[in-house]
Amino acid sequence: MRKKKTVRKRSQKKRKIGKKSDLQMKEYLKDTPPDKCFWVNNGWIIRNLEELPIALDNMSDDTFNYHVNKDKNDFSKWVRDVIGDETLARSLERVKNREDAIKIVNKRIKQLKR
Repeated sequence: MRKKKTVRKRSQKKRKIGKKSDLQMKEYLKDTPPDKCFWVNNGWIIRNLEELPIALDNMSDDTFNYHVNKDKNDFSKWVRDVIGDETLARSLERVKNREDAIKIVNKRIKQLKR
């Protein structure tokens, strides 16, 4: 006679995969290390997410277009690779102008501060 296998059921709790905790999300607002700051081609240095919309608002369209064009999006790359905010990085990938970028970053900052 064959022995029946006992199958243990996994926990019924749903796990949130890839979901960041509030504490982890607050990390997105902190200053980056000096060697990871965003160096704008006009000489400005952006240290954190809260400085990004200020810089975007004050930079020329030429400066913005140097960093965001059909070949690249330096702001999205920095947010993804240095800040670590994949959600914001994906949103920034689609922007074509400074005004939209400012709105997206400010909206994300408000979400992170909750």
